[in-house]
Amino acid sequence: MIIGQGIDAQVISDVTRLAERRPEFIDVVLTPAEREVFDIRKGKHQMEFLAGRFSIKEAYSKAIGTGIGSEAHWHDMEVLPNEAGQPVMVKHPKQDEAVAHISISHTGDTVHSSVILESLASLHQPVSERRPSWLEISAEALAHNVAYVRELTETNRFFAVVKANAYGHGLPQIVTAAKRAGVDGFAVATIDEGVWLRQFGVKLPILILGVTPATYVADLAKYDLIPVVASETWLDDALSQLNSEATLTVSVAVDTGMGRIGIRDRAELERVVAKLNAADNVVFQGIGMHFATADGNDTVYFEKQLAKWHELTDELDLPADIWRHLANSGTSLWHEQPSTDAVRVGAAMYGFDASQGALPNRELQPVLSLKAELVHVKQVPAGTSISYGATYTTTEPEWIGTVPVGYADGYPRALQGMDVLLPDGRRAELVGRIAMDQFMIRLPEEMPVGTVVTLIGQVGDEEITLVDLANKMDTIPYEIATGLSPRLPRHLVK
Repeated sequence: MIIGQGIDAQVISDVTRLAERRPEFIDVVLTPAEREVFDIRKGKHQMEFLAGRFSIKEAYSKAIGTGIGSEAHWHDMEVLPNEAGQPVMVKHPKQDEAVAHISISHTGDTVHSSVILESLASLHQPVSERRPSWLEISAEALAHNVAYVRELTETNRFFAVVKANAYGHGLPQIVTAAKRAGVDGFAVATIDEGVWLRQFGVKLPILILGVTPATYVADLAKYDLIPVVASETWLDDALSQLNSEATLTVSVAVDTGMGRIGIRDRAELERVVAKLNAADNVVFQGIGMHFATADGNDTVYFEKQLAKWHELTDELDLPADIWRHLANSGTSLWHEQPSTDAVRVGAAMYGFDASQGALPNRELQPVLSLKAELVHVKQVPAGTSISYGATYTTTEPEWIGTVPVGYADGYPRALQGMDVLLPDGRRAELVGRIAMDQFMIRLPEEMPVGTVVTLIGQVGDEEITLVDLANKMDTIPYEIATGLSPRLPRHLVK
């Protein structure tokens, strides 16, 4: 649950002039540890650092609702670069109650900061901020993917699908990046995800893709969420429980062959449409369907579903301004658009190749990277067995590095034998079984503790993708991404 959020902006040149007039201002704002980082920086980068810390601390004070003063002094908050150089709030007054998700970015002469405080009580497990393993979420890649799909589809509305913790990428980070990228709305799977978005401050339309029990119709109206009408029975139940003073916005789900939820019968659909048109306190906003095979190279079933859509919906008495939303990621990327009213895009926004190589490559950029530091390095003699089950035994002296990521982090045991990338782009093989919290790699030579390795992501011309991991496990990239544990910190980067 979000317990506070704050934003701030500072003009870097103004902060520079203030620091020149009052040099003591620097030590007022910066902790001793921050001052050490400041002193290492040169030229304009010093003042960018100072302005960023000044701004993020102002944003934090707004998040707790007090301003700088009784509950939050400058030195009560400390923001230091992590192993990847990204800012992390390592100390703050609400540390025992909340995780502080922060973002600092620069636009010209202005620094922009945001702080979101998420209650620790609402987390299923603690985020391991002090363990050197983390996810990086690229705002730049996400913005590229949104713009690319917009151009490809010529859609009027881009709905960002952020269900399942934004496909494992992290809701606070993805929602922040998606709003910056100019999306027109969000889509989630459950009412609770929709409520979270509202509490996070989202004002855009929010579509719930799964069926919400009609007993929660009051909450749907209260939080201005758009449920799907999947049957006439659901609509009757919802209307009977809707307060006459409340307004409910809905979208009708049509099942043309996905076989999951939605109305399959034309007569039932006509009755539902008539009831919606007659209801005084219902806004009939949308009607949609879901393609089952849009990311495959056989278009026969796709065309069958599209024909069924027209059979069910053509010449219906629909509102003139209704949103027809049919396109998922596969439809957006590889098919002529059945409607330009709106698209619902998840996989493509995150940079996934939903076809896993079966269809022509599209110009998408992966949003997620998984990185860690070596926490232990040793040389072992020939005949040394590594990890549980002694499934790997060295045949010669080898350098072995320990990586603090395991299957509890969503890096499954089935990935034994997978490569990771070293800082120079060379590959190192994962040897022995993956344990709950750690695994080992065979290094080409001795490397220092603290060396960053990339488990998912790109180093130079070499890349390890979610699709590579999925192919290794005979699954889909979504399953890998959504399985990444909440205990892995997610950092929004440029």
